[in-house]
Amino acid sequence: MIKQLRGTRYLTHTLLAAFVLAPCALAHATDSLNITYYTVAESDADGHRMCCGVSDNYVQNSLGTNGLPVFNTGATATSGSIYTPDDLLGDGEITWWSPTLNNGGAGGTSDVLETSTGVVVLPYDNNAFFPPNGTGSNDYSGFQAAILSGTIDAPEAETISFSIGSDDMAFLYLNGQIACSDGGVHGSTSVPCTSSIIPAGDNTLELFYVDLDPTAAVLDFSVTTEGITTSATPEPGTFGLFGSGLLALAGLVRRKIAHRV
Repeated sequence: MIKQLRGTRYLTHTLLAAFVLAPCALAHATDSLNITYYTVAESDADGHRMCCGVSDNYVQNSLGTNGLPVFNTGATATSGSIYTPDDLLGDGEITWWSPTLNNGGAGGTSDVLETSTGVVVLPYDNNAFFPPNGTGSNDYSGFQAAILSGTIDAPEAETISFSIGSDDMAFLYLNGQIACSDGGVHGSTSVPCTSSIIPAGDNTLELFYVDLDPTAAVLDFSVTTEGITTSATPEPGTFGLFGSGLLALAGLVRRKIAHRV
């Protein structure tokens, strides 16, 4: 009986430790972010027509009600010219990253397709970011769009510096507020930037990328402030597999306990 109680206590402690530590290990194993890939059709109303200009105020400071960047009607060009997107909702949200809300196809239908999800490691460097899923050789059959998301952990309340290189557009948000803006349709440009002060601990990070003109597609992204970590958010399926593993572990331990008793 004593052995059985000790075994039960051991099983409880083992499972508790696994539940507490495993998600942390999954999330913080390396600097990583979730990524969702989209293909914007060649026929999209904004494809091929928006070249060429660079803007550092292309979007508003806050994400819209649907969690999408909002076009800034007062946007200005630091070089060249910029154009107002057609793929806009009533509140100005840009729908290059939404298969359900996009209206850039024929007859106002969506021509944005979500193609895959995954995890990428930082620093991220893709100088041929073509469909499908950033692995193609050109953008003649569709334009690549993507959202990188996760958490960014600041050891103390502080500003954080980043570097973004994009062809065409990339917009970085921390806690729903713009931190880096590389708007307009243009060749690859490097945009170093520094956020406002963010709280200590985990903060949300979302990076919206889109290519809208043929011949090149680039996304380079890194955190340049030392001591900052980023983490992909484990998907529900990951926890399901983890739970199945714990059940198997529990069964194995119980069998060993019963055998010893």
